[in-house]
Amino acid sequence: MKKSVILFLTIAVIALSSFVSAENKIKIEIPESFPSSGGINFMISLYDSQNNMINDNINVVIEDADQKTQIEKTISANKQTSLSLGDNPSSGLWSITANYQGLEAKEFFSIETNEIANFEIVGDKLYIRNVGNSRYVKTAQILIGDTIGTKEIDLNVGEETNFRLVAPDGSYNIKVIVDGKTVISKENVALTGNVIGVLDEKLVSGETPVTGGLKPGEQDQSFYSTVRNKSFVLVFLMVIIGAAILLALERNSRKGYKS
Repeated sequence: MKKSVILFLTIAVIALSSFVSAENKIKIEIPESFPSSGGINFMISLYDSQNNMINDNINVVIEDADQKTQIEKTISANKQTSLSLGDNPSSGLWSITANYQGLEAKEFFSIETNEIANFEIVGDKLYIRNVGNSRYVKTAQILIGDTIGTKEIDLNVGEETNFRLVAPDGSYNIKVIVDGKTVISKENVALTGNVIGVLDEKLVSGETPVTGGLKPGEQDQSFYSTVRNKSFVLVFLMVIIGAAILLALERNSRKGYKS
């Protein structure tokens, strides 16, 4: 008896599900891809078994592939809908899931990659901020006066970094070029220092200028370090020459003693 009841309930549930599926249909219409900014436009159509439109509310969930961003809304069926995905939505695959009385439909769309950064020169500092929707990895050419060098930039979304521009006291024209295009140019920037370069003051070690091996705080010691190195080499050579002369004199004295 119990088995018959369970079998009957199972058949009833299957039949009810088939009936609901046959009664209502959901169709999600979205473009294949979207630009990196702005809203998303789409339409969710709801039909009965006779393909007649049902004008009712539908629950919608929009989320990215990592489910870091999730937007839940109740919208009207059979109407064009526009929703904002927020500032700088992450690039890649997103999904729209529509639910109506137990019936569910899901479609995917993609957000285009927008690799962009803002460059700004304030005083002797160059500020760079990733304002795109993907990781910003570029090589920047930095022109200080007539001296040009390169700097590697690697910023996550929303991340910012800055460099200090240095040069012998004076005013210089600054230009930053990325991918062959000038991203910022500024004239008569007052700079100070002993060499022309770009310092990453967040680094403890490493060669940071575009034209030399200075570390933050070491530009005043570079000349003296060079002098010390040269003095050491000169003293070493003098010791070698002196030793050679002493050996020669000793040999001559031995020969004279034998004779």
